[in-house]
Amino acid sequence: IESQCIDAIAITNHNKFDLEQFQNINEELSINVFPGIEINLENGHLLLISDNNELESFSDKCAQVQAKIVSAEDNISIQEMNQIFSNLSNFLLIPHYDKKPSLKQEKIDELSSFINAGEVTSVKKFIYHSKKDESLVPVIFSDSRLTSETSNFPTRQTYIDLQEITFSGIKSCLNDKNKVAL
Repeated sequence: IESQCIDAIAITNHNKFDLEQFQNINEELSINVFPGIEINLENGHLLLISDNNELESFSDKCAQVQAKIVSAEDNISIQEMNQIFSNLSNFLLIPHYDKKPSLKQEKIDELSSFINAGEVTSVKKFIYHSKKDESLVPVIFSDSRLTSETSNFPTRQTYIDLQEITFSGIKSCLNDKNKVAL
C-alpha cells in the first residue's frame, strides 16, 4: 500500500465491521486507516466511515447493523441508521451514487446535510459528475480484497488535495470538487 503513494484507506465490509481485522490492518500499515461499514440502506448502499478514535463504540454500532441485516436482501431504513449511529455528522457518508445498487435520489436528499460525496464506478462517470454543478463530489474506490500475496494494486483510487491527513480534513475536501482527482 505504501508503495502506491496512498496516505490513507478505509476498511468497509458489507454490513459488518470486524474490529480485530481492522486492528490487524491498522498495526501493519504505516498510513492512516479509518474504520467503516458498507450498509444496505433503503435498497441501496452507503459507506459510513468513522474517525478511528472510538473503535469499541463504532464496533458496537456496527454490530447492531449486522444484527438487522442477516441476508443480502435485507436493508435498514434511514430512521434505523439514525437510531444506531445517533449523530451522523460524526461520520463520513458516501452513498453509491452512479454505482449499483444506487441509493435513490430522494434518500440522498433526505441525508444531504450529512453526505460528503457519491461513489461512482468509472473514470467516465467521475468526469461527468465532476463537471455537473448539481452532482455530488464523485469518488471511485478500489473495492479490493488485498492479501499479503497481492502484487498488482488496483488503479481505481480517489486522491484528495490535503496536506495533513485528518478525518475532518478528508470530510472537508470531499465537499469540494476542486480537491478531488483520480
